[in-house]
Amino acid sequence: MQKSYIWSLPTRIFHWTFALLITICLLTEDDFLLIHIISGYLLLVPFTFRIIWGFIGPKYSLFKDFHLSIKKATDFIFNIFDKEHKYIGHNPLASIIMFSMLMIIPFVIFTGALVLGSEEGKGFFYYLYENDFFEELHEIFANIFYILIFAHLVGIASDRLLHKEHGTLNSIFSGYKNTKENESIKLNFFQKLIFSIFFLLFFIFLVYLIFDPNNPFIN
Repeated sequence: MQKSYIWSLPTRIFHWTFALLITICLLTEDDFLLIHIISGYLLLVPFTFRIIWGFIGPKYSLFKDFHLSIKKATDFIFNIFDKEHKYIGHNPLASIIMFSMLMIIPFVIFTGALVLGSEEGKGFFYYLYENDFFEELHEIFANIFYILIFAHLVGIASDRLLHKEHGTLNSIFSGYKNTKENESIKLNFFQKLIFSIFFLLFFIFLVYLIFDPNNPFIN
């Protein structure tokens, strides 16, 4: 076994930024509304980056490397105790969960903006003020998303328990997995440039949401 660089720094920064923002949103659902709103809108930046990264990023981060097959996922579950490392990147079950999370998050953000307009009379949908329908819709999408997160965490825990030798959990931090052969990836200049642009955009958007009192996202 040797260490292969599988998850690039941009991929890991996306992962932890996304996880942090989701955690903040979860902890501020009922209180600290402004923090909840800002965190929700900030999700747009890493989400957009991940969609683009799925087409122009390195191997294992590409959508074409996802194993979006129910049959493969079923086979993976039935052979969960198999020690052979068949999937260097996302396994079929993780691929489906990850892809589902990316598909549901725009609806969470959009319905959240609708709730802001309908309950607070603020944001882009201020004209929907006093319409109670959207809060329940937002909660439905958010709860589906939380279920997917739970499934994701269960998958990580089971992989740690059953396939510790692969180093999947550690790879979330270090980027390195244990593989039979060298499967390392390397970023090119264009990929680094795209990441740098989104990294900068994130902080610009954060400052804008916090310090511009008249921004249309919140007010």
